[in-house]
Amino acid sequence: MELRHLKAFTVAAELQHFSKAAEQLGIAQPALSQLMRTLESELGLALFRRENRGVVLTAAGEAFLTHARQSIESSKLAIAAAGRARRGEVGEINIGYHSALFEAHLPQLLRHYFSTFPEVKVSLVDAGISAQFDMLLNHTLDLAFARVFKDHLPDRLRTHQFSQSRLVLLIPDNHELAESFTGDLSTLRHEKFVFLQDAAGIGLTSHTLQACRQNHLHPENIMYVPSLMSIPGLVAAGIGLSIVPETVTGLTMPGIRIVPLAQPEMVSELLLISRIDERSSAVQHFINEAHGWADKV
Repeated sequence: MELRHLKAFTVAAELQHFSKAAEQLGIAQPALSQLMRTLESELGLALFRRENRGVVLTAAGEAFLTHARQSIESSKLAIAAAGRARRGEVGEINIGYHSALFEAHLPQLLRHYFSTFPEVKVSLVDAGISAQFDMLLNHTLDLAFARVFKDHLPDRLRTHQFSQSRLVLLIPDNHELAESFTGDLSTLRHEKFVFLQDAAGIGLTSHTLQACRQNHLHPENIMYVPSLMSIPGLVAAGIGLSIVPETVTGLTMPGIRIVPLAQPEMVSELLLISRIDERSSAVQHFINEAHGWADKV
């Protein structure tokens, strides 16, 4: 018994006329009659009886119709499920992040993905950049979001541009430079700074310090902290100054002055990192969604 037999049977049963059913199915009436004879022969019972100029279902046909419709609907659901799986809309993805969730566009992308593709189970893992690399290479992670120098990437990994933020200066509002700072970074050379830990020298702080050096600022008195979240509070407490992505300023509080930095080098790029040889349809689908989301923002 094939699906085409069930589809032809349900149409004939609904129209109660072989000629009309054949026309709707786009086949010749003899072909439809042959399909019904084959189906009845396989079942060993009559599904139709002729009446006047049409046909009506037998008791067996009535009973069979309900299940035939269910089988056709189940086949549609199975085809749709297979299509979703082929497109990567079903599966599991483990995504690494660290300070990346401070980038407003990333939580928005994740919320969109969770609601639009509920059959993909997404797990988020908080891990530093070096740990993200290791976990990607040993397949513990499938994707990662990080601010990282591209030339420090292991050979088996690749990056996808996601978003970019300007860097801004955070300064206590009672600091002597709070009102007089002109944007010349070299005037800050004797100040104490608070930066995110970057032991491997490949992340946000290394990029920021390199941009500072290009603008004649070589900070020597630096306090390193494990989380971006603590930096605004430390600046507000007068511990030091900091240079952070503008997106972090959503965490600011009273006691801080935010100064945009106009130098072209003072930017921070958030990258999506994946394996070069990735085969998972679900992972590829997420990457495509991330590209589309990045194009909108």
